[in-house]
Amino acid sequence: MACRGYRDDVIVRTRWVVPHPPEALWPALCDSRLELRPACPVFYVGTPRPTQCRLPDGPGEVGAARQCVSEQGEVRQRITAWEPPARLAFRMESTNLGFHRFVDELGDVFELAPSGQGTSVTRTTTVTVRGFGRPALYPALWVGLKSVHRFVFRNWQKMSLPSGQRDDDRGLGG
Repeated sequence: MACRGYRDDVIVRTRWVVPHPPEALWPALCDSRLELRPACPVFYVGTPRPTQCRLPDGPGEVGAARQCVSEQGEVRQRITAWEPPARLAFRMESTNLGFHRFVDELGDVFELAPSGQGTSVTRTTTVTVRGFGRPALYPALWVGLKSVHRFVFRNWQKMSLPSGQRDDDRGLGG
């Protein structure tokens, strides 16, 4: 965590392997419904559970809008890197979720790389937190973000498997 006055960055990185090539997984970064029931209890105590990510204004490109919807509201984002099927980055422009009170900035980077098992997906989320109580928020932010990462990856894992294998949870969490 880097200190800049009364602001600090929290960085959460998660790696997951999905058994399909990056070209098959790329569309899930831009248009996916997240329908699995969450396994992690943090979603039952207030962490927003994502339900959908989409490009509301049409095709993706640098500068295009991206939107992530949860049961509690949405995060409106702007795409800052668009390199199909290898890298997608975006930053939050606005949100109506409760964390807006203590988060100045939120950015994500997804990196997809072929691996012997399919595609290795790395998601890095950087959140800039403000205020005097920020050290108390770090553990909750880290756990909440890590849970969101894993929840999204598990959904992608299930979506990418042939229907006969959907009962198998083969995600390699990280």
